[in-house]
Amino acid sequence: MRNNKNNTSSIFIFLLTLSLSSCKFTNEKPIVEPERQWVYIELVTQSKKDTTDYFYYGQIKKSLIKEIDLHEDKKGLFMLSNVRYINDDDLLQLYEDSNLDGNLMFKIQDIEEVVLYKDDPVNFFDTKELHESAIAIRNKQK
Repeated sequence: MRNNKNNTSSIFIFLLTLSLSSCKFTNEKPIVEPERQWVYIELVTQSKKDTTDYFYYGQIKKSLIKEIDLHEDKKGLFMLSNVRYINDDDLLQLYEDSNLDGNLMFKIQDIEEVVLYKDDPVNFFDTKELHESAIAIRNKQK
C-alpha cells in the first residue's frame, strides 16, 4: 500500500513538473496599440536651400498631442499614419499605394499647426472631392 502511494505521489510530481515546464512564463507585456487622433497638420521643414510646407491629414498618438501641449520645446520624431493629402487635382487622396505604406515621419519641431478631428477626414469631404483611393476607404468604413 505504501509503495502505491509513493508511485502516485511521484507520478503527480512528475506531471506537475512537466506541465509547469511546458508553460511559458514571461515578463513581456502584451503589445498595446496606442490611441490615435485624427488630425489636419501643417508642417514646415527648412533646409539650407529652401523651406517646404506640408499639409496632411492623418493620425498621431494622443500621447504626443499631450506631450506637445505640455512642452512647447519638445524635440524628436513622430509618425503621421494613415496619411491623406489634397492632390494636384484638388482631390483628397491616400498617401498609400503598392510602394508606400501610408505613413510619414517628421520632426516634432516642424509642426506649425494641428487641428483635431473626431473621424477620418474622408468622411467630411463630398464624394466629388475624393480620389478613388479615398472613396474606396469610405466605402469600406460603411
